Amino acid sequence: MIWVTIRFLILIAALSFAAPGGSVFSQEPAPAPAACAAPHDLIEGAPRFPDLARRFRAKLPVTIVVIGGASTAGTAAGEGEANAYPHRLEEALRQRHPGVPITVINKGIPRQTAQDMVARFPDDVLSHDPNLVVWETGTVDAVRGTDVQDFAAAIESGASVLRRHKAEIMLVDMQYNPRTSSIIDFDPYLDTMRQTADLDEIYLFRRYDIMHYWSDQGSFDLVDVPRGKQAGLAEEIYRCLGERMADAVDYAIR
Repeated sequence: MIWVTIRFLILIAALSFAAPGGSVFSQEPAPAPAACAAPHDLIEGAPRFPDLARRFRAKLPVTIVVIGGASTAGTAAGEGEANAYPHRLEEALRQRHPGVPITVINKGIPRQTAQDMVARFPDDVLSHDPNLVVWETGTVDAVRGTDVQDFAAAIESGASVLRRHKAEIMLVDMQYNPRTSSIIDFDPYLDTMRQTADLDEIYLFRRYDIMHYWSDQGSFDLVDVPRGKQAGLAEEIYRCLGERMADAVDYAIR
């Protein structure tokens, strides 16, 4: 019974939307560009990506590996990786930098802790010789109640591995949803990610705060979503996250 409850919480926390059988994005108009906007202070962080910046300036090939959970895999959008935010990030970067060969590789697998992902680094990340690694984590650790010190240690060890292989790092925190945030105590894990990012000089993409802002502004209704429109909403939010993540990359390579 306990495991059933945990699985349920992982599902709602990792997806933030219950994915139905297919996407209805084509039935809903895309939101105005303002719906995707986010304050500059939620995007423009530190540190920068100097090595990546040199590759963009020289128009050298750029490889980005995105490792994470269900939202990275794009499960909620109902169409797999094509609608996931890593693909939207690739689209946005290619449009903004047409002379640069850009490849974004999606390595999202649901229901994994930060330590589970670190164990996958050799095969799923390092084998691609990435210039940038986007690491989305924290949801499953929060759901399972992983000790926050162990969680921090996993992030620190993973960052150390990536740096030894000369990859720059963008850490991505959890999705925000009013309903799941009232059930699961994300705060200790969010604080740990912020503190670890500050101490280890890792760029933190503040997805939780960005989605919280969208919810507060009424850009997206994350609670009262008709079942037939949930996949379309997920698809649209993933598109917006990909665009804002591209903003973060552009800022970090200036």
